Amino acid sequence: MQPSITIRKATAEDAEAVATVFHAAFAPLRAIYRPNSQTVASQSLHPKDGTRLVAELDQQVVATVQFDSHEGYLHVIGLAVHPHFQQKGIARRLLNWIASHARSTARTAIVLETIKETGNVPVFAKLGFLITRERVTNRFESDIYPELHEVKMKRTTS
Repeated sequence: MQPSITIRKATAEDAEAVATVFHAAFAPLRAIYRPNSQTVASQSLHPKDGTRLVAELDQQVVATVQFDSHEGYLHVIGLAVHPHFQQKGIARRLLNWIASHARSTARTAIVLETIKETGNVPVFAKLGFLITRERVTNRFESDIYPELHEVKMKRTTS
């Protein structure tokens, strides 16, 4: 039997749980890459617009994602599933919710960026995303890789 997963918009009361999930999900990735000082400074200058979703399993926040709206598409930001709950279809459910919202707001796609060296490109490909651009990035740094590749991916919603 599939566990009962609830997807909903985050509230202020979810802030601590979201931070916990985000930290746990991204901790293994930080061994591969991290934002450089210019990226961190740039992010702090931009307001955190957009909509944040959470996924709950048995009333516990186990995943989160943010998205913002653009003409024709929604931009997915910071998809994070707690490591104890990965590979249970939760990311797929969150992305399907965003795709449904995109359709209902007359947007034809959802778009995201990921770092190739994390191994996430094939994961997103299984979730229906196609690579639209790949480039060496100067926004992130690594102690492991001499250069990192930022990959932009797109999934149509029709």
